Amino acid sequence: MAQKASGKDPNFSYKRVALVFGILAGFLIALALFLNIPLAAGKSVILKTLPVDPFDPLRGQYMAIRYEINTIPLVKGANEGITVYVLLRENENKTWDYASASTERPKEGIFIKGDIETIKKKEMAVKYGIEQYFFERGGQLPSQNITVEAKVDRSGRARIVQLLHNMEPVEIEFRKGPMLIS
Repeated sequence: MAQKASGKDPNFSYKRVALVFGILAGFLIALALFLNIPLAAGKSVILKTLPVDPFDPLRGQYMAIRYEINTIPLVKGANEGITVYVLLRENENKTWDYASASTERPKEGIFIKGDIETIKKKEMAVKYGIEQYFFERGGQLPSQNITVEAKVDRSGRARIVQLLHNMEPVEIEFRKGPMLIS
């Protein structure tokens, strides 16, 4: 193999660029896998929701979701901004409710991990990262009797699988006629 008089390999810079792109691609693949672990290996739970104004014209087409488990009783050692683990129990309606909560990760049972946003008197507001559901522009969803099927992995991370209306999968209806594009 011939080298330049300087003694440097002419393909060295191409190899560095390929290495950087390889590392970047590996990082993106690892991130995608990490974010989808709850969907692949999680336990399916159905959570009850409370109605919230579902659309925001500034942020796009989405539904803001508030769960019954967003407000739970205050637990010992709770402070705003820390992680809390909410143990869930399945009820007779096949939905999952609050059973208990702790700042320590449970050793067994189905639990969801959240961050304490606010504490008021004997209650705390908890956010789980599944409070928004995005869908195609122009879609219309029912806003009453909505439940969410989510998957929760062994570490408590959750991802939305689908919305349910009266315990049946939601079918998004799209407005007929021309849509305004802004």
